[in-house]
Amino acid sequence: MTGAGTARERILLAMAAAIVGLFALLNFLPPLLSELGRGSSWLWALYGIVLLIPVALLIPAVIRPRSVIASVVAAQAVGVLLIWGMSAQPMSLPRVVLHLAAILCLAALVSTVIRGVAGRRFRLLWIVPGLLLGLAIGYVGAGLIGLHIWTQVCNWSPLGREISSILCSG
Repeated sequence: MTGAGTARERILLAMAAAIVGLFALLNFLPPLLSELGRGSSWLWALYGIVLLIPVALLIPAVIRPRSVIASVVAAQAVGVLLIWGMSAQPMSLPRVVLHLAAILCLAALVSTVIRGVAGRRFRLLWIVPGLLLGLAIGYVGAGLIGLHIWTQVCNWSPLGREISSILCSG
């Protein structure tokens, strides 16, 4: 039973990595190639490389699915993909692709945690702080590369008027 669970998690993480990698190539390679002859803007290459960071975070978990460290690193990719997906236009292909990859990763990691707790391997609970750290890294990283997430925080009603005015005053 352990082998089947590991294979399932490996497949989910590999699918997520493939989806994000293919998305990065299809969205950023054509504009980069079209500007190749005329003083090209390397900004497209930078965006493509930044989008491949979550793929790089998922690869160790695909290779070694039983490793706790690889799972914690993959958990950080979930937060990055989720936050970056929130910054895309609603109902757009980038948002769907990034959220689909985040959901696949999250499903694999939740399955790992559940199997670990059931098997009394409590060190797999380190995945949970990894998920929280991934959300923080994704939020800061998205702010650094210019994604305007604050517009969604400012219009989020559960925060209330007071907190929204403090967060959105700058």
